[in-house]
Amino acid sequence: MFISDETVVNYLAGMILLTFPGVGVAWGTWGFVWEVLMLLAVFLIGLRKGLLIAAAFLLIGYVAPLLVLGITAFDQMSLIPLAGLLGVLGWHKHWPVKMTFFWSAMLAAVIGAIPTLSFVAHGFDAKTVSDMINMIVQQYQASGLLAVIQQQGITEVQVRDFLQQGFHFYALIIPSFAAISAFIEFGLVFYIVRRWFKVDEGRIPFSRWSLPWYAVWGAVLGIAFYLLGDQFSWTILRGIGINLMVVYGALTLVLGTSVYLYLLQSPRIPRFLKLALIVASFFYFFFSIISLIMFGLFDLVFNFRHLPEES
Repeated sequence: MFISDETVVNYLAGMILLTFPGVGVAWGTWGFVWEVLMLLAVFLIGLRKGLLIAAAFLLIGYVAPLLVLGITAFDQMSLIPLAGLLGVLGWHKHWPVKMTFFWSAMLAAVIGAIPTLSFVAHGFDAKTVSDMINMIVQQYQASGLLAVIQQQGITEVQVRDFLQQGFHFYALIIPSFAAISAFIEFGLVFYIVRRWFKVDEGRIPFSRWSLPWYAVWGAVLGIAFYLLGDQFSWTILRGIGINLMVVYGALTLVLGTSVYLYLLQSPRIPRFLKLALIVASFFYFFFSIISLIMFGLFDLVFNFRHLPEES
């Protein structure tokens, strides 16, 4: 009997949803690749068999390890694949593409950041921070860098204080890194699925990537939370603001690069000016990064490229 490739893929996707959570806990294989495969399976089952079937398979896959291995298995599992269900819903409801992507990716980012909140609350262990600082200072001493720093009038005590502040700040923004990683995972799967199911219209050139205009409110809230938290010494609100700004910094950097490439492809801009912009971006790299972030941020509101809502 001939079995179509689509049937085989559907069976594999179903098996992934049913078994991967338990296998991931037993083997300790949860990670980027594991979550991407599960997200891909959610889309495949959801788009071909229906949202309810995908949700049921995913629910069984998550509940089974809890029944067999105990509630502690939940700590080792990631819930990011659940965001795929919202993507499937948006696909079936024919929401605008960038609307479906934005809300689904944001849900994935929130889910990805939640497990890191407990770490932020406790921070690094004092002994761990002290050992890491000692190791870094020893490396500076061995390489002669510490002597160079001291010649600039900076003492070893100041170097240690700076490193300690750096570790505390890193612990504070760990949720933003987890959110960005989840955003990348979902974006990769979303792109693959669009190419898979809509070969002719699934590919959107990078220079035409965009998000809904109301996405800018996330950046506004990040700035507002940071300022209010700093003003009234509300540590939690300040931390939320910083993490939102880090996430939107990465997001608008990508959007700004898209806008920049779109402008470079415009026939209205002379070639010598395009060349000058490219050369200047290398010589003033830091300023270029800030400019790209601002381009991406304001493109959310002003739509510099005049892209239609559906693109």
